[in-house]
Formats: sequence, structure tokens, C-alpha cells
Amino acid sequence: MKEKILANKHVAKYRKNTFIRSISVSIAATFADYVLSLLLYHVINVSEVYSTVLGSVNGAFVSFYLNRWWAFKSGSGKLRGQAVRYILTLGFSILLNSLGVYLFAKFTVLPFVIMRILVTGLVGVFINYPLYKNFVFKVGN
Repeated sequence: MKEKILANKHVAKYRKNTFIRSISVSIAATFADYVLSLLLYHVINVSEVYSTVLGSVNGAFVSFYLNRWWAFKSGSGKLRGQAVRYILTLGFSILLNSLGVYLFAKFTVLPFVIMRILVTGLVGVFINYPLYKNFVFKVGN
């Protein structure tokens, strides 16, 4: 059944699309981040801050490796250069996410969770994806 679904021409088209694969990686990385954060906090009794930091680092590693090997298929590229460019992009993304939430909080009355989702989506689609594709992993270059 799985093979039949994966062989479908519409599904196959999206499986080849770096944008769809990168979004899928973002979802998986977010899941890895939250699972570890919640496990550390609720099961192992690590503080909220340390749980968040460790979860975020875990999500960043998952994102880097899945994007490198699967979403952008650039595993043959130089790991060190990709890692440095990824860290720069990650720092820029954190800055933009923080600034975006700050601006939404200052100028709107939206709930925090809505602000986070909107800002994360905008930064992910318009900043992270193009930087991953054209700077970090250099697809098609």
C-alpha cells in the first residue's frame, strides 16, 4: 500500500520538491524539540529554561541533518562549511523571530501563540527556506 501511495504521480511530484521536503523537516525538527523539552521538564524535572535550550538545540541538529541529507540532498557538500552557514542562518532566524514577535506584541492584541505561529511561518517560508536552499546547502549551484 505504501509503495502504491508513494508511486502516485502527484505524491511523487511533492516528494521531489525541496520546499515540501524542507517544510516536512521543519515539522519533524519542531517535534524533536518539543518532545525532548517536555520529557526533560515533566519526566526528568529539568528547569523550563534548560529544557527549552536543550530541546531547541536538538531540533536544530535534526533540522540540519534532515535538510542536508533529505530535503536538499547535499550530503556530498562540505560539512564544516554547511554547518557554519547553518549556524549563521539559525542566528539570523532567531533574531527575526524575536523581532517579529516583539513587533506583533507591541502593535497588535493577538495571543502569543498566534504571534509565534505567524512569525515562525513567515520567517520559515520567506527567510529560512531561501537561505537553506541558496546559501546553506547551495542547491543547484
